[in-house]
Amino acid sequence: MRTGWTQKLLGWLTSQVAVYVVSGLLVITVLTGVVLYVNGIHDETPEPVSGSTVDWEREDESYDIEGGVIDVEVYEGTVLPETEDAGQDYLDETLFIGDSNTYRYMMYGSDDETPFTTLQNTIGVVSMGAGAITSLKCEEFVGYSEPVTIPEAVKIMQPRRIIICFGTNNLSAAGRGTDTFIEQYSKGLAAIHKAYPYADIIVSAVPPLDKQRSNTALSMTQVDEFNQAIVAMCEEEGYKFLDSSEALKDETTGWAKKDYTLSDGVHLSKDGVTAYMEYVRTHAYITEDTRPKPLKTIPKAKGTPPGLISQDPIAIRGQGSNLVPVEFLASEGGYIEGVTSQSVAKGAACGTVRAVANEGYAFAYWTIEPVGSSGGAGDTLTFVVPADADANGVVIKAYFTAVVVEPTPSPSPSPSPTPTATPNVTATPGATASPSVTASPEVTASPEVTATPNVTATPNVTATPNVTATPVPATPVPATPVPATPEPTPEPAATAQPAPPDNGGSAVTDTVTPPAGESQPAGETSPAA
Repeated sequence: MRTGWTQKLLGWLTSQVAVYVVSGLLVITVLTGVVLYVNGIHDETPEPVSGSTVDWEREDESYDIEGGVIDVEVYEGTVLPETEDAGQDYLDETLFIGDSNTYRYMMYGSDDETPFTTLQNTIGVVSMGAGAITSLKCEEFVGYSEPVTIPEAVKIMQPRRIIICFGTNNLSAAGRGTDTFIEQYSKGLAAIHKAYPYADIIVSAVPPLDKQRSNTALSMTQVDEFNQAIVAMCEEEGYKFLDSSEALKDETTGWAKKDYTLSDGVHLSKDGVTAYMEYVRTHAYITEDTRPKPLKTIPKAKGTPPGLISQDPIAIRGQGSNLVPVEFLASEGGYIEGVTSQSVAKGAACGTVRAVANEGYAFAYWTIEPVGSSGGAGDTLTFVVPADADANGVVIKAYFTAVVVEPTPSPSPSPSPTPTATPNVTATPGATASPSVTASPEVTASPEVTATPNVTATPNVTATPNVTATPVPATPVPATPVPATPEPTPEPAATAQPAPPDNGGSAVTDTVTPPAGESQPAGETSPAA
């Protein structure tokens, strides 16, 4: 009986039907393996490792601040030291690659008009992890029919140096452990270097989290563990390490500094990005430019296709990617009244804020990034988050303009009445006005008489040639303006006579007639007529 069944089984296995069944099973097995392999490489929304026993949230309860300190002596030559400020030019010739925090470099700037980076030197992919570097087609260029991967984009853009920062989207349940993270990161960096070996590669530290983060499953202890592993990888493979945590961490707590992140405790705020960029400029790595010259024509970058990664790998479990960080900023000349950092569900309204102008300024308009200008909204705004917003969030900014105030003209003082002057009299500089003036003896007679220095002269009084002074009573009388006297017809100029020697004789004397109503100074007498 047993032999009969054995013969029947062998006969069935060797039949045509059995061949089809076994072949089908093999095909299914191969296809399943391929799908799992591809998903593992992309790592767009990585799943937690089954059987993982690390409770990062519990680890943070006893967080050790020293665990995040990089030993610069051990990694001397790999960790970038402090330098002089290399300026905006250093940023302009650097290609920044990373996730949503890297994208935010284009949202802020050192002033209200110029961002730190642009699409032409930034590849920032929202929700991207290190495992997608080699395979995710994430960057678009004008003239290209489809997006390209990061290594391909680097080859096209031909940067002098690269600063790359991944790791936030590999944290906690989203990640596969530190070893897997470093393995994926190392593979991505090698692909970038192979695509364009002329660019210096600088790996930036994973930014710190805020202790009051929304998703408490994200661990500061794991951030520190990632950074220790990154600097060791850089040391081994010849890359440079930018320890940007020095600029972003609170020295006393080890967590992110106050107001350096948005309300979610993960994405960097304007203050955080500004501090980061200052650290980049003051820890510069400038080497000889070995790129082949001339550079090939670089097409205009268009950025990342919208909605490339639909799920946020670090979202709070059960909420998916529904919450969106919203930040409200103000330009010079005013401030925001209300909650400036909010986490709001897609399609929901933010808390109302108001743009308040400082003295000498007036509110102008709002801008919304990446949505665009909000148009003619007033200074009070209740923003509704778009349904297609992503985890990178929305930045809303109020702009103010200076108000030019025209000065109020002061009333001009009424002009003082001026005494009427008799023509053709020249006042002696430094002369003091007096009710009456007598020319000093020994003054040469002429039709126009100039008073001798130190002789008291009446301003604007014309000396009348050969006019005998009329005696005036000595009683002082207030000066009264005198109507202008017509100028007499000039006589031929008299020939100046030399003054006779002082032998007791009389001298030729010209007398200035004082104006009517004025007296001669006390102690002076008029010469005889």
